[in-house]
Amino acid sequence: MQLGVGLGVALIFVGACGYRWQMLVDEIAQQTQVKESKVKELDALKKKVEEVESYEKKKRLLEDKVRIIEQLRKNQGGPVRLLDYLSQSLDPVKVWLVSVDGDKQVTVAGKALTNDDIVEFIKNLQRSNYFSSVTLQESVQALEDGVTVYSFKISMAVKG
Repeated sequence: MQLGVGLGVALIFVGACGYRWQMLVDEIAQQTQVKESKVKELDALKKKVEEVESYEKKKRLLEDKVRIIEQLRKNQGGPVRLLDYLSQSLDPVKVWLVSVDGDKQVTVAGKALTNDDIVEFIKNLQRSNYFSSVTLQESVQALEDGVTVYSFKISMAVKG
């Protein structure tokens, strides 16, 4: 009888251990599945993060391009207006320009038949309201092809 009870207790103990072992195996399988699903979810999220970073990089590039285009459009009219006002100031004086240098501070070199033409050109520049601080830097008389001409340099600032 004692042997039967001992064997019964041993069988119950072995059965309980087997049951517990099976529960642990099932839990390990379940945790492995959870881990695999989390790894897949992590991979999907990494792809989305890469897409977002790529999008943000492209967005920054486009914003930089737009800013550059806007700046170019803004600066586009400057030289055209400068030359337009210079050409308007030349009319009707007998002055021709040799060079125009500068952006905000402009230096103009040219030639005229008389000093009066140079003075008239300077007055026209001052009246244009596009230039300020118009200053004659030099005026030199020279003989070119048997004709007396006056070479001059004028400096001025462009308004706005």
